[in-house]
Amino acid sequence: MFGITPVHLHLLINHLPVVGSIASVLLLLFAILRRNAELKRTALLAFVITAISAYATDATGDGAAHVARQIPGVSRQAIHEHSEAGDTAMDASIVDGLIALVALILAWRKPGGEQTIGDYVRHHKEPNQWLIVATLIVGLVQIYYVSVAAYEGGLIRHPEIQSGYVVPVPGGTNGYVVPVPGGTNAPVVPPIPEPSNDTD
Repeated sequence: MFGITPVHLHLLINHLPVVGSIASVLLLLFAILRRNAELKRTALLAFVITAISAYATDATGDGAAHVARQIPGVSRQAIHEHSEAGDTAMDASIVDGLIALVALILAWRKPGGEQTIGDYVRHHKEPNQWLIVATLIVGLVQIYYVSVAAYEGGLIRHPEIQSGYVVPVPGGTNGYVVPVPGGTNAPVVPPIPEPSNDTD
């Protein structure tokens, strides 16, 4: 109906790991400061969901890369670097998601009998503190790697985010500023043609 392609899917979900990582870390920090077990479990669940979104983003990346390589002007090197950064970001997200999942499972267990979901919520069982700390530390690393992947992905079609990018201005060669060795970048002004002396 909407003609969804791998590129569309990738662009649709590729922000989720970035936003999810930051939101999960902030929520976990808030939960630790509040000493609230329920908020901690919510944050851990957010890390698990973020890991799933990172896997989905990476899985749709290959199809998007295949199409992007055919677009004139798109750098294959930029695509490769984004792909490598995306794989690393996915690995970090999955590791963090697994740690969070283990913490949730251990918090589910209750000595002396089975526990329903209602019991789990009402009793506000405290997740393992060491796993909470591990999730937070890996989460900070995760934010770094997903940010790098996002930056590398942006360079594919948005070179203006790169440090040192020169904004095109009218008057340069084909409308672009030409870098001048030594520091400044000035537009190349075409020479003014000499007036004709012909009297014909």
